[in-house]
Amino acid sequence: MASLLLLGLTCCALRPSRVADADHLVLVKSARLPERGWLPWYARFAEHAWIDVKDTRGWHRIEWNQHLDHIAIHHIDVPEPQADERWERSVAVHATFSGARAQSLATQLLAAAPNFPAAADYRAWPGCNSNTFIDWLARTTGLPVDLPPNAVGKDYTPWLRAGVSSTGLGLELETALLGVQLGLHEGAELHVLGLTLGVGIWPPQVKLPFVPAIPCGWM
Repeated sequence: MASLLLLGLTCCALRPSRVADADHLVLVKSARLPERGWLPWYARFAEHAWIDVKDTRGWHRIEWNQHLDHIAIHHIDVPEPQADERWERSVAVHATFSGARAQSLATQLLAAAPNFPAAADYRAWPGCNSNTFIDWLARTTGLPVDLPPNAVGKDYTPWLRAGVSSTGLGLELETALLGVQLGLHEGAELHVLGLTLGVGIWPPQVKLPFVPAIPCGWM
């Protein structure tokens, strides 16, 4: 049992400084939003997700936030991609790709990101927001990732969505108010107004609103 738990925990998020360097990398990251006076009270419980990409030209950051009416793709310098903190918060890496897979994904991500159809319609809660964008980008490019449960907006859809989950290993039925996901990596999740409640199978974890996954999100 102990060895099974240890193996499951190796699937948990990494710190950026622990990711091995390579010529091509794609890192899906998130960090809790900082405490700022201009942020609504509920934002202090939420995660903001983005993607760092390394190709032959260097590092690029792909993200969207409420101050932008477009998708930001900007160059970043080392050591920022390896930084374990952003906005005084710990950064987690939820998916890592290297080599030829990263090279292909990087090309697709950089090309697809500016085409996000809702880039002028940011809404912090329940969406669409920065996490909705990363989920859309992952689905558009075939990048398998399961964002943390407190990445509010990751499952947002304005109408109805049914089919395969963003990891490619589960099924989902989502509406603007309620949704469910069942899958090998997702486990069983219930989504209510952008909040997640559920249990993960691989890795084993409990998912509650407003807090990181237990235990993986706390490591």
